[in-house]
Amino acid sequence: RHRRRKKNGRDKMLPAMIVFIPALLLPRLHTPANHICVLNRANVPSMQKSASAGTQASEQLKKTELEEEIEAAAAAEAAGKIARSPTVLKASHEVAKQAVDALQAELAAASSEHAIAKVLASKGATGAVSKLARALRKPKGTIALIGAGSLMDSATLGGFDLNDPGYISEQFRLAGASAVCVALSGDDMLTADALATTAAEQATAAGEFPGPLPIIARDCFVDEVQLAAAKAGGATAVLLTMVYNGEEKTRSLLKEATQLGLEPIVRVATETELSWALEIGSKIICIGDTSLPCAQHLLAKIPSDVVSLCDIQVKDVRGVWKVRDLGFDALIIGKSLMEICIRDRIPPESVMKAMLSKGSVQFGLGMQKGRLEGSKETLGSLAM
Repeated sequence: RHRRRKKNGRDKMLPAMIVFIPALLLPRLHTPANHICVLNRANVPSMQKSASAGTQASEQLKKTELEEEIEAAAAAEAAGKIARSPTVLKASHEVAKQAVDALQAELAAASSEHAIAKVLASKGATGAVSKLARALRKPKGTIALIGAGSLMDSATLGGFDLNDPGYISEQFRLAGASAVCVALSGDDMLTADALATTAAEQATAAGEFPGPLPIIARDCFVDEVQLAAAKAGGATAVLLTMVYNGEEKTRSLLKEATQLGLEPIVRVATETELSWALEIGSKIICIGDTSLPCAQHLLAKIPSDVVSLCDIQVKDVRGVWKVRDLGFDALIIGKSLMEICIRDRIPPESVMKAMLSKGSVQFGLGMQKGRLEGSKETLGSLAM
């Protein structure tokens, strides 16, 4: 009778011990493989490990984070769709053609001593370089950051201008970034001479530690003369977006960039584009114009000897940690970094150090109202 009473007692307690978590309606989004991406607990990064125990508050927090990630993924898919729309691509090609025509006219009127002419004349004189690829290769469980400028409406920070390419170039280097990305056109171009300013600033660190960082030129590259101009301006690498040119033209640009002494990065958004990038021999592949769950799907198809680069906007410091935990080698960080700087009135160096810290997505706060959790202790080094 005692055993029956004890068993019945456990039966009465069982319903109270069960926590029911309501199912979420998850939207179906565009994906690289089949144009449909089902976001669920299996492919949304922060929900890969469910918590069977915990307070009601922690469960609600997880639910809120999942909803935020689904919303962010939907926004990323929508932005990618716009960026790859025929209208936007046509406009980008028109701007690129105007730039090519202007450069060719400039070369025609100049002598052989013109900087771009010298670069073109030296084509093939140097072998393939891999400085950027080496810089982006980090130990497992870590991530390399590529600092990128982003034109901000409110950019003054304690007397420093976040729209000043020279200032942010120095900040990125001091923070431990692995490279700098400079937009040569478009909404994120800081100044017309941003590339030259960045190159000049990085050159001031020659012979020091940390030394000059690799500089990635970002533009709608459609012609060799643009690549030569980027090289002449101080770039050491170029970002080639597959959707601008298709497989064969991108293959040609990749070869030309290599012969000019530039490291080419091929940017893709679909499985087809990824297969093309691998077919043409890309050693650094960037994934963008898609959501993080879809990028994770593509990442699994990138061979281990190819450097993987994520070009998807993250919300905050913990967002960087999520990208790190997915296994990407590197992340381009720009607008969200600057937004944190403006919001909390702290310099880019401090924010980037927090992003590089040994932070935990599950237990770490990352940064909340200026709290730079882990900014002292960084991956690979320890500040005493």
